[in-house]
Amino acid sequence: MRGRDREWRLVDGLLRKLRRGGGGTLLVDGEPGSGKSRLLAEAVAEASGRGIGVVQGRVEELGELAPFSMLLKALGLRSEPEGGDGSTRSGPLVLERLRVGLERLATGPVLVVLDDLQRADPATLRMLHTLHVLLADRPISWLMSRSTAPVACQAVSLFDVLEREGAERVTLAPLSPAAVAALTADILGRPSDPATRALVAGAGGNPLLITELIVGLRDEGLLRDAVRARAPGRLRIVVRGWIDTLSAKARSLVETIAVLGRSLSLEHAASLLDTTPAALLAVTEEATAAGILIVTENGLAFRHELVAGIVAAGIPPSVRQSLLDQSGVFPWAPRGRGLLTGPAAGGIDTAIASGRLHEAEQMVRSRLAEPGSVHGSAELRCLLADTMYLTGRGDEAIHEAETVLVVPGLPGHLRERATLVQLYATARLRDDGTARAYAQEVIDGKGRYGPAVRSAALVALATAERHEGRLSSALAMAESAGRPSGAGPSEERRYEACLISAGVLVDVQRLDEARAMLRQARKDMFGHGHLAWAADASALEARLELLAGRFDDAVTEARRALDLAGALNTPLSVAAACAVLAAVALRRGDLQGAAHHLGEQSGGTGTPEARLRHALLAAQVAEARSGPRSAMSLLAELPRPLMLTIEPAAGPWMARVALDAEDRAAAEFVVAAAEALGVVNHEFPVLGAAAAHARGLLDRDCDALALAAGRAEDVWARASAEEDLGKVLAAGGRRAEAAERLERALGTYDDLGSVRDAARVRWRLRGMGVRHRHWSYAERPASGWDSLTETEHAVSSLAADGWTNPQIAEQMFISVHTVAFHLRQVFRKLGIRSRVELARLAAEQTRDGFDPPPGGRHA
Repeated sequence: MRGRDREWRLVDGLLRKLRRGGGGTLLVDGEPGSGKSRLLAEAVAEASGRGIGVVQGRVEELGELAPFSMLLKALGLRSEPEGGDGSTRSGPLVLERLRVGLERLATGPVLVVLDDLQRADPATLRMLHTLHVLLADRPISWLMSRSTAPVACQAVSLFDVLEREGAERVTLAPLSPAAVAALTADILGRPSDPATRALVAGAGGNPLLITELIVGLRDEGLLRDAVRARAPGRLRIVVRGWIDTLSAKARSLVETIAVLGRSLSLEHAASLLDTTPAALLAVTEEATAAGILIVTENGLAFRHELVAGIVAAGIPPSVRQSLLDQSGVFPWAPRGRGLLTGPAAGGIDTAIASGRLHEAEQMVRSRLAEPGSVHGSAELRCLLADTMYLTGRGDEAIHEAETVLVVPGLPGHLRERATLVQLYATARLRDDGTARAYAQEVIDGKGRYGPAVRSAALVALATAERHEGRLSSALAMAESAGRPSGAGPSEERRYEACLISAGVLVDVQRLDEARAMLRQARKDMFGHGHLAWAADASALEARLELLAGRFDDAVTEARRALDLAGALNTPLSVAAACAVLAAVALRRGDLQGAAHHLGEQSGGTGTPEARLRHALLAAQVAEARSGPRSAMSLLAELPRPLMLTIEPAAGPWMARVALDAEDRAAAEFVVAAAEALGVVNHEFPVLGAAAAHARGLLDRDCDALALAAGRAEDVWARASAEEDLGKVLAAGGRRAEAAERLERALGTYDDLGSVRDAARVRWRLRGMGVRHRHWSYAERPASGWDSLTETEHAVSSLAADGWTNPQIAEQMFISVHTVAFHLRQVFRKLGIRSRVELARLAAEQTRDGFDPPPGGRHA
């Protein structure tokens, strides 16, 4: 299971929950050979080892003999004979038999494992969904897999429905370079040599291709001279099995691209195959759905360079030469040619699209070091700029793109590619107006640029409008950029426009629309193998879940984003994910955890949005630790349109901090900025509610605060407005109304798990003579870290960080005596006698993400 740590954590979590009597569903999808069946097999073995019952089914390669046969066979049930009219006795009868069969097994925990559901018939999939709903209250967990090839199968709909109903979903991405090296070393029993590594690079991180390649080379004695080694037989069988599933027209397309050894435009492919581009659309979709081809900026290319070489080698030389003569090109052949064929652009472009950025950059740099034409070098520099942009080196990417754009006589497709990088990099990484100028030049150029560049220009303009606080315009431009305009690169890269649209929708907290846009973005990027943006999608979804008040889901998505960013080497999404983790930790009262996550990102680098979030969170941590005055020095630059757009709740918070620090002028400035933004974006209630909240704090206006509490979309922001209204009412002597508002705020904070906020409201209510029981029972071990309650965990974290008992009491809104009591409990459970031992244990404790302990939400 090399390189599948994140996926295995999800499996382990599913099994742990099942052992505790709960259910759950994990959906696994990925391209052929990505390791889905292996993951399921490991899960079956692990479940059996933990005493969990297993029901296992797999749809055979040729499909099912009759509807439901796979499910009946998995449960050991006999298929019913057909009725007298020839119809299968299915429907309610089969449903009842399957339900009873599963319920009989579910006297203890049961894991249902179903593989290759892309082959299942629609009736079986509908039955599976019905069973999933009917047995939701049973100790049954579901682990299901499907191949992303083909993309149009009914299992896609089933997975989408189950995900909307709460199922976890994970897509097996290509293995990272480190995982590829480890897998290769496992098979060989030693680290691989450079020649072998060069061959393995052509597998594109696909575990099946890597395994069949290395095992085949070893078994056939070909490892001694891997540079000139032929493809081993077992690998050729795998590739032939993939190719043979294609129609005759799709095979012709695939073989033509393999022979020419480069990215091929749809128009060029159509002319070579004596057809039209429109007639090739269905064939192209078939080949990409099968996981063989990929759509790149330069046209169609192989997803795996290794597969391209094997397909090309299987075509008779005479046919190969005829195609080359017909195309009028001569294939570029690298030195030491072995299994790899084709020019630089094809394999590198594929590696970039599929997220293998480190590998792509190495390939580019090695080929730039070799002699070549001016335009060939320009093409390579376009590819290098792409990798630099995606790995967060915006200035270097822009420099490379600008270097290409000044090359005399530059072909149109290279000018467009360099312009794309220039637009996306400046839009995302600069907020100095450069992106707007570049984008406007493209828009004014009318017919000079193709649809992909015009779409990128609209994305850049949408980003600029968002930064300047004009959200309606930003959303309209992003939606226009993502609107399908026919086949081609602009159609296949709609996910970039979808992501900016989703970002704006999250800003204005239209979360259902944002979630739908994210689904579309993922569908586009995964459907065409463009994985480099996958971490961005997860980071944005983490922020969405945070605003929806689902902290656990926000943490899960943020960690998924970090895992993807690490695997794909796309660091720009790290800051967004860490910001979500820091915000969750802060709301849960874990200041040490919040500071830890802020330390994982640099406040001075990345996107303008990331820098502002980092500064805001750093100020919020400072205020929580040391009071409002400590935060004021960090707030000078923050009341900008972008900050109040991406974090509407920041306006009221900054106004409150300024007032608490007795800086009314600063508070007035923040309120004016929030109100101006609300006026410009009057159609989005969330900004008006934030402005009313800030104004209510400044003027101690109960009506404004009530308006904010009623209109706020963000669950936490609504509770914050209720709390502030309660404080103002209490100060005005309206104690009954104040208590009611504070009770509402407390209930929301408790539901969210916003521990520190709930503790503060309880403290205020205690001051008004209202007391609450604020603990809940949860089963925990008798000793060790997992035995600590949430309050004990918070107290121990602060104590280990050097806080005194009075400081901890002030921070947690409890008495010094209560702090001392909790510390005694912590010492007893951990078997220690001093804070020094506590600090040592805390340093050794490797809690991933500083989560609160399992078992009850509140302590």
